[in-house]
Amino acid sequence: MAMSGLARWPRIVAESWTLAVGSLRAHPGRTLLAIIGVVIGIVTVVLVAAVLANVRNQIALLFRDLGTENVFAFHLTGDPYVSPPEREARRLPLQVSFAAAIARDSPSIRDVGVQVILPRATETQALTARAGGSESDTVLIEAASPNLFEIIGAEFTAGRPFTALENREGVAVAVVGASLARALYGGDSAVGRSLVMGGESFTVVGELAKRRGGFFGENRQDNVLTIPERHARRRFGEPERVVIYARARPGLRDAAYREMESVLRRLRRLPAEADNDFTLSTADQIIGTFDSVSAQIGLATVGLAAVSLLIGAIGIANVMFISVTERTREIGLRLAVGAPRSHVLVQFLIEAAVLSGIGGVAGVVIALGIGLLLSVFVSGFSAVAPLWAVAAGLAASGLVGVAAGFWPARRAASMNPVDALRYE
Repeated sequence: MAMSGLARWPRIVAESWTLAVGSLRAHPGRTLLAIIGVVIGIVTVVLVAAVLANVRNQIALLFRDLGTENVFAFHLTGDPYVSPPEREARRLPLQVSFAAAIARDSPSIRDVGVQVILPRATETQALTARAGGSESDTVLIEAASPNLFEIIGAEFTAGRPFTALENREGVAVAVVGASLARALYGGDSAVGRSLVMGGESFTVVGELAKRRGGFFGENRQDNVLTIPERHARRRFGEPERVVIYARARPGLRDAAYREMESVLRRLRRLPAEADNDFTLSTADQIIGTFDSVSAQIGLATVGLAAVSLLIGAIGIANVMFISVTERTREIGLRLAVGAPRSHVLVQFLIEAAVLSGIGGVAGVVIALGIGLLLSVFVSGFSAVAPLWAVAAGLAASGLVGVAAGFWPARRAASMNPVDALRYE
């Protein structure tokens, strides 16, 4: 007997589906107004999830490309290109000479290099890069020790890094990023060509391959002009922004981290009880920091989407109450001819779920369409929604429909057939 009852449910659901779709088609304007809130909520969740997932993947590629076994040291906590927070503005920069001391006194570290962030302008002019009739005003100028390219695993499409001898002698040579090379030389090789920066001519000895990762498909390292650090110090004076890269021996990154911290504290003469006045980080830590930030953004997004879904749920509930009122006599007739109250309840729950489901599907489609447009217009960026976000959006829309439709459906199922048939 139980089996026969279960066997009837597919037919009951199919009939309820047909009645629900027919009712929704009869009032398209009302249906559209009811699902707008659901659509907005689902678009918000799916689109933000797609953007955050893509940016997270790009950042992971960016920092893992700099070396998963590397430890980075900087005297500030933020991006080397960004102005420091007020509480850190008085910190003294790291010194280029610290690299040699770290390499000497840290057994777990096999190589140490430096990156110097140079100002984009002098007191008299903005620094640009020019080659022939081409010029780039988006160039980022850095200096580096010769071994930095090997430490970060930089790939060259042509040429080579500058040598220790060129660095020691302060020779005017340069390595250019992929985007800078294209801006200055078009499709031609940059190696062996000259460029002018700050009124001084440099010979390009290496052209880097396009770097992986970045923000919205753009890796700023592709716009970098790198010169030997000794030449930079002679030309611009002692640097104010030095990043030290330490490559740990295989499997010893944690030990290298501790050793590097100890050496830097000693070099900066910090008392035992004093906090570090520098920041050490690894690729995993930086990715983890972004994950915590993106989680907070995700929570805020869910909150906004929840408000929108609540508005949508109220709209669906109103539509369902109107539908139940308009079809009171139909409900009474079904009950009078023997339809179980559970069948009436299922019919209106399905109608509410279909209403909300339409909003969920529409929201997912719109979010995927916006993501596709972003992918087309933002080079190197792919706003493909993760499968979990699509599934969560559809599930949320279905739950909203069932929750919003339950009370109207219960009201319909509990009607007195005689009173319902008399309703005008």
